[in-house]
Amino acid sequence: MSEVTDGEEIMVRPARAGVMIAATCLLVAACTPSETDQTVPSTTMPTPTSVSATAGGPIPVVVDYSPTVSDVGGLLYLLSHPGVEVIAISLPVTGEAGCELGMEVTLGILAMMGRQEIPVACGSDAPAGANQWPEEFLAGHENLSFGLATGLASSFPGTASQLIAETVAGSDRPVTVWAVAPLTNLAQALSDNPEIVSGIEEVVIMGGAVDVPGNTFDGAAEWNLFIDPMSAAAVVASGVPITLVPLDATNQVPVPIWYQAGLAGASQSDQIIYLGQMVRIFPSVTSGFYYFWDELAAAVVAGEVEITSEAATISVVSGGGEQGRTVRDSDGSAVAVATGVVDPEAFYLEFISRLAGSPYQRPVANAAEVAYFDSLRDSVAYLQSVVSEVLSDPDFDSDKAYNPPLVAAGFDRIFGAFQASLVEAEAVEPPDDLAQEHAAYLAELQGVVAARSSIVEGLGNATTWEEAFSVFDQLPGNGACLALVEKAGIVGVDLELVCRE
Repeated sequence: MSEVTDGEEIMVRPARAGVMIAATCLLVAACTPSETDQTVPSTTMPTPTSVSATAGGPIPVVVDYSPTVSDVGGLLYLLSHPGVEVIAISLPVTGEAGCELGMEVTLGILAMMGRQEIPVACGSDAPAGANQWPEEFLAGHENLSFGLATGLASSFPGTASQLIAETVAGSDRPVTVWAVAPLTNLAQALSDNPEIVSGIEEVVIMGGAVDVPGNTFDGAAEWNLFIDPMSAAAVVASGVPITLVPLDATNQVPVPIWYQAGLAGASQSDQIIYLGQMVRIFPSVTSGFYYFWDELAAAVVAGEVEITSEAATISVVSGGGEQGRTVRDSDGSAVAVATGVVDPEAFYLEFISRLAGSPYQRPVANAAEVAYFDSLRDSVAYLQSVVSEVLSDPDFDSDKAYNPPLVAAGFDRIFGAFQASLVEAEAVEPPDDLAQEHAAYLAELQGVVAARSSIVEGLGNATTWEEAFSVFDQLPGNGACLALVEKAGIVGVDLELVCRE
């Protein structure tokens, strides 16, 4: 990677290279990612070339990850790609899965893929200054081992940092590191063995937020770099060639609502079956708040995604209130920063097709379906405008004192708009293949409208925001509404109904 200056456009080598949102979410699915999450415009659009055709054979890749649905998706992608050779897997003790579960899941995946020869190792103690993952992030992680072989052991006797160093030193070709977890292992390996820098082609890091807000609770940083900020700062400053795949780029590839159906409709390889069951076990993946974080970084490694990028000088804040934050710094290190994804749809299809082992294409809506979805969209236009107007009132802010008359009156207006939407939806004639789903959707709307008096009364009697939030527990489920949105998404129609979350 050549020396670059901050802001210079480059190509990432394609082959190598406080409103009352909580309460409203209980009523409507209006909690989409912040509209302030904007990426810096970039005009460079490299053309991807297949790595499998690269001279010298497949890219040797060291995986540094910790199992989550996104991490295992990226690992499955790399293991499925003929142009990539995964030669070692390291697990940081600071990762979400930790060592015991991380090893169990990883070895099970390798057994499923017939790749037991790949050595796997975990880190030792967490370094000083490391932060903890929130408990709510860790709930249910043990389900990642569901359906996998257990009781397996790795052939490598040492630690993760030793595995990285020995693998890089022993490779007859420069190694690419896919680093999509806290950078504890890589920092230790580089500190103990600085000579391995020359054996690393590049490190592709999923982490950071350069020109967009972070995703930690205070929005200052991105989780991977926040958990071990000192290690992140050390890796970025180490001189190793780095391609950063930050939230700036991953914000552009949200997990689509049709993802589960897409996995079910693809050729049922072992990888697709396993990932499909993980998406079913973790329904939050398709809730609208998840992104293809690590999968995108894997596609960057393989050269199978067209991205925009820029050269920048970056450093990582290693301590204080903004620890883990990636900042533009004239005294920082030169890195390539992915700023965008040219064609998200093409990336989604590439990812599923690669795991399936055959091309996957989404079905296309027929004329009757398009007309039906257009009518549904029209039926919620007034409702959406009322929701937006009510919530724009600055007093709908949970940081302010709870105002019973204001909140009750605002939601009374919203319920009135729900009733108007129901009348319009009842006049829509669905095509035969969607008649059952339409009837279920109407039943849900009727349930929301029927709860109007009780909820408005409860909001008027509440004295705190917490009491107000609990009032919405009496609303009906949202399955039929979300099912219609998913049906539309599967056939390529962008439909945003107002569904209770």
